[in-house]
Amino acid sequence: MTGPRRVTRQDVAREARTSAAVVSYVINNGPRSVAPATRQRVLDAIERTGYRPNAIAQALAGGRSGVLGLVVPDVSNSFFSALAKAIEDEVFQEGRVLLVGNSAESAVREARLITSFVERQVDGLLYVGVGHHAPVQEAIRAGIPVVALDRRDRFSGIASVVVDNFDGAAMATDHLIAHGHRRIAIIAGPSHLFTSVERIGGWRKALKAQGLPNDESLFVEAPFSRAGGYEAAIKLFARGTADAVLVTDEMQAFGVLAAAADTGVEVPRDLAIITFDGTEQSMYSVPPLTTVGQPLAEIARQAVSLARAQTTERSRHVMCDVELIRRRSCGCTTQIRENHQVPTELADKGGTWRPPSTEDLTMTKSVGLIASASLAAAALALSACGASPSDDPNADATITFVAPHKGVFDEAVAAFHEEHPNIKVEIQILPFTEIAAQTQARLGSKDTSIDVIAVDPPRLPSLATKGFLKDVSADQADMKDSLTAGGISSVTWDGKQYGYPLWTSDNFLFYNKSLLAQAGIAEPGADNASRWTWDQTLTAAAKAKSAGAQYGFAFEQVDAYYALQPVIMSMGGGAGLEGDRNLTPAIDTEQWRAFGTWYADLYSSGLSPRGVASAQMPDLFKNGSVAFYVAGPARITDLQKSGLADKWGMAPLPYAAGGKVVTPTDSWAVAVSNFSEHQAAAQELARYLSLSADGATSTSTKFNLPPVNQKAYPKYIHYIDGVASKQTGQYGTLLTTDTDEHAIRRPSSVGYIDFETIVNKAFADIRNGGDPGKILAAAQDTLKRQLSQYK
Repeated sequence: MTGPRRVTRQDVAREARTSAAVVSYVINNGPRSVAPATRQRVLDAIERTGYRPNAIAQALAGGRSGVLGLVVPDVSNSFFSALAKAIEDEVFQEGRVLLVGNSAESAVREARLITSFVERQVDGLLYVGVGHHAPVQEAIRAGIPVVALDRRDRFSGIASVVVDNFDGAAMATDHLIAHGHRRIAIIAGPSHLFTSVERIGGWRKALKAQGLPNDESLFVEAPFSRAGGYEAAIKLFARGTADAVLVTDEMQAFGVLAAAADTGVEVPRDLAIITFDGTEQSMYSVPPLTTVGQPLAEIARQAVSLARAQTTERSRHVMCDVELIRRRSCGCTTQIRENHQVPTELADKGGTWRPPSTEDLTMTKSVGLIASASLAAAALALSACGASPSDDPNADATITFVAPHKGVFDEAVAAFHEEHPNIKVEIQILPFTEIAAQTQARLGSKDTSIDVIAVDPPRLPSLATKGFLKDVSADQADMKDSLTAGGISSVTWDGKQYGYPLWTSDNFLFYNKSLLAQAGIAEPGADNASRWTWDQTLTAAAKAKSAGAQYGFAFEQVDAYYALQPVIMSMGGGAGLEGDRNLTPAIDTEQWRAFGTWYADLYSSGLSPRGVASAQMPDLFKNGSVAFYVAGPARITDLQKSGLADKWGMAPLPYAAGGKVVTPTDSWAVAVSNFSEHQAAAQELARYLSLSADGATSTSTKFNLPPVNQKAYPKYIHYIDGVASKQTGQYGTLLTTDTDEHAIRRPSSVGYIDFETIVNKAFADIRNGGDPGKILAAAQDTLKRQLSQYK
């Protein structure tokens, strides 16, 4: 038996005594006009026949389906289900429909869902990705607007709507600190997710600012699930190290509460808890959860607005407000009603419970919309700190930026120019080996053609003392808010700031997996606890050479004090400069001579290549000639793009047996010339490259060096994980450990340039077969004469 036949346009046309085409013109309001009397006959016929237009056919004829697609990683997660509901409400208001796909944290399933939505010709695609790069290019090629939610992938160029996870985590941690907690742990999500690394970064920032520990005993990584939170809490309880915890996902927090109930841990008396997300479920847990709430309705409104565009707005990124909603899990006694029952704890001393005010319940962190206009406004606000009344930052200017890093600053400078169209930046690249001498000579003659200079921090005191660099101490407050203390220290001389730091650094032990396997050598561990000694490293290197490697070991920065200082100091030597203002040389010592012998043996034995310069070292490792190789993180992307891709690994920098672990730190900064005729414009650029999270992220991901900008750092770690996730799984943790526990700066001295030049030549002479003792003694005498001019 069949149902009633569907009424068609032909039926309406017969009833109205006209053609089907005219019926179509009436229904679609065109494209041709219809006489009023005929239009009325058609409308009457539609009512009599009960005709209903085919909405899908209508929409497709007009180039729109009336449908949006949403892909989430776990529809059972309370946050994602609440987000889907908020988006569906927004879409419904527009008379459209939302299709929701559950990727189940599977990249394969995510790709199939996106393909399915594209085939259904959705008007827009919203997605929460499961990895670094969701397969959305198919949708983009089809002209479908794409918007990333929650887990923004900055490097995909896709429009996004997120909250400030970094500031939200810092705000939550600050709140726990205000309660008196000093051992604040974090239960983080998977480290490959951008959301996780940002929340970890905010947690670390807040603890570091108060000098509180953020060591590995306080860190647990877990899936965003109840089971993940439960298992993470059991691990944390077993360690017994924490009195409070920031849980980075609400589902995890429900698992933590369950684990606490099962093990007799009382919340908040034994363990205070703050979590993220702030869905309705957090109100009804026991105890109710203090949470960093995300404004779901606003996220939905912004996302649907972006998806309404006919083309993808690649540069548009929206950041919504977060708020700290205080309830009992953190220790706050002021709370709201739950389950229609009067809480057992009372909000006032009189014993009568009353709902707290909005001010009591919520601390709002307003971060707003990040777009070109807001960044420009922020930059202009900053410019008021240092510009003189006669130096107008809005005046048209062309400035010259001198740097040794080709291609590193191009993208950031282009973005800066979009926000400061009145300022044109010309990048002048000088070779790394020549930039110091050339800038010194040009600034010494008061050359006005240099406006912004890339400066290696140990050289900054000399340039500042000679009056070459602008004092930018007026920006110290902004530096403290945005940058690490170590970064600020690197540009500080005599209590003043003479530059804006960009990056920090470290060295690692890279290795060729094939050469180690060929020699039967077990790969070194990737974490701090597995760090090899230099004896272990060179023994393994000799074994690899015997098994067929051309060379067993090599430093990338051959003869460079930066690379060799950690080895010398781990062997018990000093930095080489000491005394008042670091103007007394101390390289002719027993420890330095012992190092000299050790360094000479690397080359005399053939373990390391004697006749190869630093510039050729990367290719020597990439072509499979070297088993072990000491280099910095700037090498990571280069290695993964080479023929050695996935055939290399990285481990911590070795240390001397019986000695302390020492790692290098600091990297380049940018400074403003005191002779620039456009100091306000030059300072705007310097601020953008250092203090702006977007500027710092751009340069750090191009150069692969970790930024000192605290909000850019999580983005950088996320980027590196996407480049080589197998090799860099421990990189973020190891970098933090090295920076906090093992890093030693090169000495600050007005004589540092002389010192480095003379010492590097001494290392080269030792490498080429000279007697270490005689060479160091001669270098010591030369340094005494050279440095005496500064005393």
